[in-house]
Formats: sequence, C-alpha cells, structure tokens
Amino acid sequence: MEQPSRRRATSTKRDLLRADLRRSTPEELAHAIHTLLDQSRLSRDERLHALASAFVIEALAPYWTGGRSPDEAHDALCESDPELAQVVEALAPMLLGHIEVHEEARDAIATIESMLGFRR
Repeated sequence: MEQPSRRRATSTKRDLLRADLRRSTPEELAHAIHTLLDQSRLSRDERLHALASAFVIEALAPYWTGGRSPDEAHDALCESDPELAQVVEALAPMLLGHIEVHEEARDAIATIESMLGFRR
C-alpha cells in the first residue's frame, strides 16, 4: 500500500501537470512554483538562488533582445522601470556569490582529486 505522503505528492504533481497555466492567477502560479520547489531535493539556499535567477531572467527578458549585451539590457530596464532595476541590482551580488562559491568548491574538489591521483 502506498504511503499517504507519497500519494499526496503524486496527486499534487498530477494537479500541477493538469493546471491551465495560461488561465492561472499570479497567486496560483506562485503556489505551483512553491510546490515544485518543495518537492525538489534543493536546499533552501538553492531554492532561493533558483527563484532569484528566474526573477532576474524574467525582469531582463524584454530588454535582452536583438543582440543587446547584458549591460545594454540592464540600461534599458533602468530607463523603463527604475524600481525593478534596483531589485535586480540588489539580487545580483547574492547570485554572483553563489556562483563563485560553487566554482570555488568545484576547483577545490578538482585540486584534491589531483593530489590523490584521481583522473576525470
């Protein structure tokens, strides 16, 4: 017999897959995103990183077109919506910090593996 928590997770996944995202309210979409993250194996920090990254991508998407560089897209966002640009700027150091920590950890592992004679 399937455990109740497993049944709820499966039911929730089915509900999410059946949802009409084109007709969903912002609150319903937020709940769906939260549910997906809740069912993932990501840590809290990884979840926040994923959400912040998605927010920045969504904020810049209308401006990062036609061969614009990231700086040009940011400048266009600043002109169009200065408050949203400030939020993106506030998130950028956190996102960069997570990327740097991940890269440093990967480099440290590679160094240790090299010292121990492991090859990839």
